[in-house]
Amino acid sequence: MAFSSSMTLTLTRKFPSLVLKSCPRQFFAARYSSSTQNQDVSSSSTSSFNYKTSGSQKIKPIPGVIDQATAKQFVSELMELTPLAPRKTKDQYIIDCLAQDEPGVLSSVTGIMAARGFSIDTLVASKTEVPGLSRMTIGLKGSKTQMEQAKKQLEDLVPVWAVLDFSQTQIVNREALLVKLDLNTSSSEKLTAIKNVASLFNANVCDIGPNSIVAQLFAKSSKIDAFLKLVRPFGILEAVRSGTMVMSRSHQGNRVYGSSE
Repeated sequence: MAFSSSMTLTLTRKFPSLVLKSCPRQFFAARYSSSTQNQDVSSSSTSSFNYKTSGSQKIKPIPGVIDQATAKQFVSELMELTPLAPRKTKDQYIIDCLAQDEPGVLSSVTGIMAARGFSIDTLVASKTEVPGLSRMTIGLKGSKTQMEQAKKQLEDLVPVWAVLDFSQTQIVNREALLVKLDLNTSSSEKLTAIKNVASLFNANVCDIGPNSIVAQLFAKSSKIDAFLKLVRPFGILEAVRSGTMVMSRSHQGNRVYGSSE
């Protein structure tokens, strides 16, 4: 005896045990296979993505917002345009060394760093507001273990008063730049283009002649790098950088400058 779907539904409600015994196995196999397929679609993220992007489930374009591009195309383009994170082989550190203003101190400090295998990126040494006290700001790369040993050796030097580590501190860093650009052309378009780029970075033109122009910029080191990259096509004749100068911010999260809490 053959059962229709309507008869099966009615008998299931009244006599569930009778239907289970008398219904063909093919009917339950077909129902079980269809439910298994739906379960596979919802249980796998890859299958669900294929299910959404196939057939009638495709994302419909929104007029004026997403006309042609779909979400999948947008994500793919965004991944291509996003730059990769640089691989850091060594950690970067910024330290301040307060020492007496006397000959030979700078060479002693740099000698300890060179013996530990540090690569010194920037070095700024100058006098302070206190007579007889100098301040050396050093930007370098190396391992954490080497850094701790180098700080201890610097503090053991007799002329050194203290060594301040600004590596994990909120700081204000600035650097000065003087760059001379080629201006050997009869067209005024090049001069206008240089001034436009300089104004975008708040750089000032401090000297100009028939063959060259000198611009100055006082900003973060990353901003100076970007400025030099943009003015390089104009022709850089000379460039001088002062090195990074740092100073801790007055407020360090919950800690106020001058307090130990």
